[in-house]
Amino acid sequence: MQTILKKTIKEKIILDREHQKIVTELDGTIDRQEKELQEARNINKNHQRINGLLRQDVDKLTKENEQLKKENEVIREGNDYIGVFQQDLKDRFKKLSDDMTANVKAAVPVVKKYNHNVLFMKSVQALIRFNTELEDILKKFTKN
Repeated sequence: MQTILKKTIKEKIILDREHQKIVTELDGTIDRQEKELQEARNINKNHQRINGLLRQDVDKLTKENEQLKKENEVIREGNDYIGVFQQDLKDRFKKLSDDMTANVKAAVPVVKKYNHNVLFMKSVQALIRFNTELEDILKKFTKN
């Protein structure tokens, strides 16, 4: 019986040692995984903080964008009211300038032919000055 008991104790010691090795390995694995979990939590906290800061920036820029849209609309309405950038006014102005240019081109040969008519010559010269001024103004309109 003693041999059986010795054999049983010996087997139990072997099993205990094997269990002890398994427990040690599992403890090491648990420690390693706890470290990884802590690192993941730290990374997650850092990402949440960065995302929060980015969200604040996005919100701020969104508000600024909305404000700029409102200001742009007000400016557009003001420009429409005073007629600064209306395309139809630019087109009408260009047509007037083109018509005056055509009249000047037609009048110049007549003035050369009848240069003794001072009144007609002065009228054509004034028309040329007006047309030059209109073209300068039109260039400023279309430049913007």
